[in-house]
Amino acid sequence: MLILNNNYLQMFFLQIVKTTFMKKFTSIKKILVLTLFVGLLGNYAYAQFSLSGEVRPRMEYLHGYSTLTDKDSDPAGFASQRTRVNFNYSNDRIKMGVSMQDVFLWGSQPQLFSTSNTVSLHQAWGQYFLTPSLSLKLGRQELSYDDERIFGASNWDQQGRSHDVALIRYDGMFKLDLGAAFNQNEKHLNGAYYGLNNYKMMQFVWLNTDIVDNLNLSLLFLNNGYQYDYALFENGHNHNKSKNVFNQTFGGRMVLTPGDFNFHASAYYTMGKDMKDRDLSAYYVGLGLDYQMSDNWDLGIGWEHLSGTDQKEMLENPDGYKNRSFNPFYGTSHKFNGFMDYFNTNGNWANSVGLNDIFASVQFTKRNFEFNVTGHAFMTAATVIKDGNVNETNEPYLGTEIDLTLAYRLSKTSNVVLGYSQMFGSETLQSLKGGNKDAFNNWAYVMFTFKPVFLK
Repeated sequence: MLILNNNYLQMFFLQIVKTTFMKKFTSIKKILVLTLFVGLLGNYAYAQFSLSGEVRPRMEYLHGYSTLTDKDSDPAGFASQRTRVNFNYSNDRIKMGVSMQDVFLWGSQPQLFSTSNTVSLHQAWGQYFLTPSLSLKLGRQELSYDDERIFGASNWDQQGRSHDVALIRYDGMFKLDLGAAFNQNEKHLNGAYYGLNNYKMMQFVWLNTDIVDNLNLSLLFLNNGYQYDYALFENGHNHNKSKNVFNQTFGGRMVLTPGDFNFHASAYYTMGKDMKDRDLSAYYVGLGLDYQMSDNWDLGIGWEHLSGTDQKEMLENPDGYKNRSFNPFYGTSHKFNGFMDYFNTNGNWANSVGLNDIFASVQFTKRNFEFNVTGHAFMTAATVIKDGNVNETNEPYLGTEIDLTLAYRLSKTSNVVLGYSQMFGSETLQSLKGGNKDAFNNWAYVMFTFKPVFLK
């Protein structure tokens, strides 16, 4: 951290805000940002600050990304960019972080424009330490735990993921986080209607501890509350009604690291109600083994099972079937089940027939260079009927995906990553997603990241 006097800091940060964001802010945003920084700086004669930035452009080629394409479909392409400026402050009792970001597609705005409302607040939190080990952290913040299967920052997505949440955090002999959130999209004088497709309320407990040397254990309990909207016919009229529905997820993750091996296992179970007020009973199991063969070579194998809902049951009882499809909720989906995101349970694979994913990887690392090859074999976890006939089923095999990644560190604060993925789909995948399994379904990208640290 750099220690600077108050007057210099005021002048410096005001100039940063002006030159970086002023042209893109509305008057309200200008007032908000200036008030935030001037007020913060004016309260302290001496303070500890860090200032960093990030510019991350990514160019993508798509021909069968996320879903199978048709043979005669033209490929797509675009370039997106994330720009962030991160401010951090700390003293012996307080920490504070603010991250401003702008996410856009190249060419989405005219070359000459006067205003833009794309700048947003990715993080804005304050943390007060009651003791060196016990703190209260409030505000918009990333939640990232364990391997990011249930809670993750979703860093691949240019916008990332953050939550408006209150945390009680203990970091001593063990780690314990207690979190709670209550969402509203506007102020109400009566009632508490929530108009967005997010959780309305959420509470969780996360515990992490080392059992013995080389053995780490995490436990998680998550309670989600959603608003379910429905129509009620009463007194000869339809009335729009809503009620809160809840589901609970509990489980944990174990990591064993004897020598050059890393064995990890996770299991979670979800019960309660889904967002459509259906009964919910779903589970997840994940196993993996990584082996550092040498300083340069790493090998990995693993298996994931996400339970799914039987299509036969859905057709035979469309209004009363139990949802058995596991949802990892707020995890970093792109990290799992192939980089082409065919089986993103937060997107086009939600409430589906589930997934079995058997995968293996080889990684070579030397100096600033890293190369990774990962192969996936995908199968359904529940029955898929054939051509709408409940008496006939499709084979469970969905397809095979190959992911190639090449990364090179240009400097301490910059790198470039190239990726190529190929999906070899099956008839079952075609029946579920459409498109053509025989088309050349592939995806490629190149991404540059620049993350300078201006003050430290």
